Amino acid sequence: MTIHSESEEIVIYITAGFATAPDFLDRFGAALAACFERAGARVRVVIHFPYGDWSRQRQKQLREITSDMWNNAHKKPSRYGGKSLTKLITDHLSPGQKLLFVGHSAGAVASIQAAGALMKAGILVLGVIQIGSPKCAIPPELKDRVLYLDGINPMDQKLDPIPRLGTWGGWIKSRFGVLRWHQLKHAPIHRKTLPMIGGHADYFRDHNPYIWQDATNLQTTIDSIWSWLTELQEHFIEKEEED
Repeated sequence: MTIHSESEEIVIYITAGFATAPDFLDRFGAALAACFERAGARVRVVIHFPYGDWSRQRQKQLREITSDMWNNAHKKPSRYGGKSLTKLITDHLSPGQKLLFVGHSAGAVASIQAAGALMKAGILVLGVIQIGSPKCAIPPELKDRVLYLDGINPMDQKLDPIPRLGTWGGWIKSRFGVLRWHQLKHAPIHRKTLPMIGGHADYFRDHNPYIWQDATNLQTTIDSIWSWLTELQEHFIEKEEED
């Protein structure tokens, strides 16, 4: 990762999903920030609960998540989580900031909705990382800036069930003009399945028994994110030089 100038600040917005504990993402946020700091970047982490934390009524959270996923599928703006995150960012945005989004579960849907709205408004988005997210349509302007991570438990080969929800599909025309369903029409370009001890809630565990091949789940998740961010930055540097 290239070291950024002191005038630039990277703000990482980490968004939680359904009924999440208030401190659930703290260690993950600190570990990701440490990667940037070691590279010489100025970084700030903001953890947001777009549907509320586990103290909020779960039925209301589910209704709002369902609404946001439906609106995403029908290319309509978010009424809840994505809207909440967009407002939080625009209320605190300063010149020179660069934004990175990381969402877990339904929080990753809110991240996509907010990032898409902000990019349309001309605000720089470095990237969006979706972790254990339901499938949701990725706007064309974001497709090359999104990393989608899901998990499989290497002990029993069980997949995280939440990514089975939703769809990336859409109708396309064949060369003969016939409509057909394409399962990956709105999928992110970058997708990876991680070895993950445990299940959907365990991507950020940093202790026994959440260890596979000498790496904790948290380290596996962080390493995958950092490797992708490094490759992403190199790609855009090369693109700028070509232009």
